[in-house]
Amino acid sequence: MPSDSADWFVQILVFVLVAYPIVGGLAFIVSSFYYHVFSERGDRPRYLQHGEPFVSILVPAHNEEDSIASTVHYLEHQLNYPADRYEIIVIDDASTDRTAEILLALQDEYPHLRVITIAANRGKAHGFNVALAYAKGAFLLSNDADTKPNPDALWQYMSYFEREGGQNVGAVTGNMLAANRTTLTAQAQQNELNSIIGLIKRSQMSYGALFAFSGANTMYRKQAVLDVGGWHAEQPTEDIAIAWDMQTAGWRALFAPRIRFFLDVPERLKALIRQRRRWSSGGIYVLLTKGPRLLRNPVRNFRMMPVIADYGLSVVWSFLYWISMALFLLTQLYCAMTQSWERFWHNWYMVGIFVAIEMVVGLVQLTTASYYNDGGRTLKYVVFAPWYMLVYWMVNTWTVVREFVPTLRKVWSRRDGGSWTSPERSDSLQGIREGHRGHA
Repeated sequence: MPSDSADWFVQILVFVLVAYPIVGGLAFIVSSFYYHVFSERGDRPRYLQHGEPFVSILVPAHNEEDSIASTVHYLEHQLNYPADRYEIIVIDDASTDRTAEILLALQDEYPHLRVITIAANRGKAHGFNVALAYAKGAFLLSNDADTKPNPDALWQYMSYFEREGGQNVGAVTGNMLAANRTTLTAQAQQNELNSIIGLIKRSQMSYGALFAFSGANTMYRKQAVLDVGGWHAEQPTEDIAIAWDMQTAGWRALFAPRIRFFLDVPERLKALIRQRRRWSSGGIYVLLTKGPRLLRNPVRNFRMMPVIADYGLSVVWSFLYWISMALFLLTQLYCAMTQSWERFWHNWYMVGIFVAIEMVVGLVQLTTASYYNDGGRTLKYVVFAPWYMLVYWMVNTWTVVREFVPTLRKVWSRRDGGSWTSPERSDSLQGIREGHRGHA
């Protein structure tokens, strides 16, 4: 038992901090199980019964010389959809590398490939809004320049819009997986994509609202995009913002776990942190700009309430995590200086118990997600789970804390938060780059 108020304070603080991820992880496991049993098994893509709607594939590109040629070739040749029923529009947003040169060569190879060149770097959302005026399709597939959907993806996406009640569906987002697994950081992200994205999206579907679409690959109904005013260029992450806008406007958003797409994930910790800073900024920006309006009418927006509560708590918990980390280290330093070794080791003992419980819950979450995604074939990546859970949690919480004040300034000044930064692509794509240079 705690011997004094200081011990009580440390233990209660640790309990609160650790209880949130434990309770949250268990909630995700239970709710995703509910969705998997009662919805997912019977919610399979079906062959189209009324023909193939015309689809405009929008490919945003900023300094994508390593991947753009491979992606365009794939979209041109590998999709099981009539060639005359879809178009590819690449939005070159002020690239400073060889992206424009490569696209010019691709247009010689594919005369119907359409390229929109934007002179000033304004970001992905702005590029999508420009392309929206040129897109011929009633449906729009956002497809990142480093992303390849499975060959059946187009008709699988369209089956969700065709089925009964599909006229109310504004967007369907697929299940992302890592294409490159060449470093420890990339290997560990296979766990993250299964647990954080795959399982949590299943959990969110159990109560009918998604926190975000996948910006890398999502099918939109053009009418729904126009209804919410398009993508918001001031937002750091357009996929989170439009997901909230559509669902608030009454459009249904669906997660289709059997539609797979593979993307290039960061291979270095530095690149991962930069990516997570952008994600954290986007989530905070949406929470601050759209959350208060939704909270004013919680009954009307009841499906979004769990989304707001969960993300709001995660932001608060991120701050408490680092505050408690500092207090814990100071407490341990004080115990060491005063030679209070019994309290010193007791504090470590309590922390160890809670961390062990977190690890067990995390492993259950990863195992369950792997079973949902592919019958457990990706369980081999669980060997990277300890590194993932210990390091990634710290990275994700740190990026939230790091980006909170800068994002608050963006909201206050209404400064454009959506401009691009050059991506760092994996080494596995370098062969594609060099091969294209030789061909040119």
